[in-house]
Amino acid sequence: MMLRSLLTVLALAAAVPLHAGVLTEDFGSPYAGWETRWFAQNSNATRVFFDPNDRGNNVTGLTVFDGNPFDGGQVRILFDADFARTIRNFSFDILGYNQQTLDVFDIDGNSLLNVVITPVAGPPYDFAQSGYTRFSVDSTNGIGGFSLLPFGAEYNYSIDNLAATVPEPASWALMIGGFGLVGAALRRRRGASALA
Repeated sequence: MMLRSLLTVLALAAAVPLHAGVLTEDFGSPYAGWETRWFAQNSNATRVFFDPNDRGNNVTGLTVFDGNPFDGGQVRILFDADFARTIRNFSFDILGYNQQTLDVFDIDGNSLLNVVITPVAGPPYDFAQSGYTRFSVDSTNGIGGFSLLPFGAEYNYSIDNLAATVPEPASWALMIGGFGLVGAALRRRRGASALA
């Protein structure tokens, strides 16, 4: 009887969808504060190669690194493990100034998207939004991060308009609270049957 009740509650909890919230980052409003917002705070993204003022008036996007810039190797942006588990969809715009291989992977390292990005014409490069390509991936176990493997210098790309779909904190709290109540009820039942 108790096991059946527990299974019923768990089935109901699984059937109730968590409300999703979308975190966005467009590296603007203001640009200088991007390091304090969700993307930088929940990943190893670091160091900006370009200041937007260096690119003229039609600047969009940002070049970020994984802490080891200018080595000509792969840029690997990883989300913090706890945060990565909550991401159900990740989308962003990317512009490559040379050819890049983009890989987006889940928390187990499985590739969700692997494409070669065709470079924009240049120089001079068009940094306007029209040169970007939009990518979006879904995952049931979370988004671990993304990597770029350049054919040339690793700083020759820009990303913009990042969006991560995650459960809203209130939804998590409600679900965890429900599990806590079920556990308390089971403990109370066990205690009552031990006294009988």
